Order: sequence, then structure tokens, then C-alpha cells
Amino acid sequence: MTIERPALERQVLAAIQASPPRIPVLVGASGAGRSAALLRLRDLVGRQACQYVDVERIATTPERFLEALCAASPFGVPPSAAPAGARQAFDAALAYLSDTRAPGGAPATFLLDEILELRTFESFPGLRNVMRDLLAALAASANRYVLSSRYTARARRLLRDAPP
Repeated sequence: MTIERPALERQVLAAIQASPPRIPVLVGASGAGRSAALLRLRDLVGRQACQYVDVERIATTPERFLEALCAASPFGVPPSAAPAGARQAFDAALAYLSDTRAPGGAPATFLLDEILELRTFESFPGLRNVMRDLLAALAASANRYVLSSRYTARARRLLRDAPP
């Protein structure tokens, strides 16, 4: 059963529907209900216009991350050729998150749970600035995003230098 939090849901929906949209970040300790809130938002936005991504489960390699993103896509993403390496796979994942559209050409909404787990990619060649690259791509996109992390201090440090 998903717990409803009307005040939080209204704030997050207002942020992603603003012009220009803002990127809300839900932070809190394990068990605080971040994932449940994201799943509830998926139902409110609509499953055809929204993709929930459990980053912690699929962020093993950039190639597998891209494969899992596309395999679970509600947006009808056509299969593409396998990327030649970690950097190419990560760039393709950024392109997917930035360029994919919901039905009718509307902005897609991505709910990225445990986003800081992408830092594991920083050990791959050419991916030293994964989080900075990710935030720049999300900020420049017309799509909508809600991020979450259990690492409050790390999230604050990352967002301190993020684009407005």
C-alpha cells in the first residue's frame, strides 16, 4: 500500500509543472518513504507519461543502466545498437533521459530513486564527472525530473554547485 502525502505531492507536482520546471530532490534516511512518494507521484502523473527508475538496482555498469532504462520504458523507445563503451553508454542514457518524450510529444517525467548511486560509474574510463554531467543534462532538458537520495549531506554538496 502506498502512503499518500498530499502536501508533499502538491509541492513536487507544482515544482515540475512550473515554467521553467524545477527539479525537486527528496532526501531522508532509509525508511523515510522516498521511494513510496516517487511511486505515488508516478500514479498521479500517469504511467504513460512517467518512468520510475530504481537507480540503485540498475546502476551496475553504464551499459546495463542504459539497457535497463530502455527495457522498462513506457515511451516506446526503439532498440538501438549497443554502445561501444562505458562513456558512449552513459551518453546514450543521458540522451534518453533528455530527449525521450511522452505520448503526443509532451515532456516525459522521470522519477530517479537513489540518484547518487550513479557515482559508481566514476570508476569507469572517461566518466570522472558523472554527477556533474547528469545534472547539466537534466537542467538543460525540457523533460521533468524528481530525484531522491538517502545521502543528505552528499546531495547537498552535489547540488550546491548545480545549475539553478
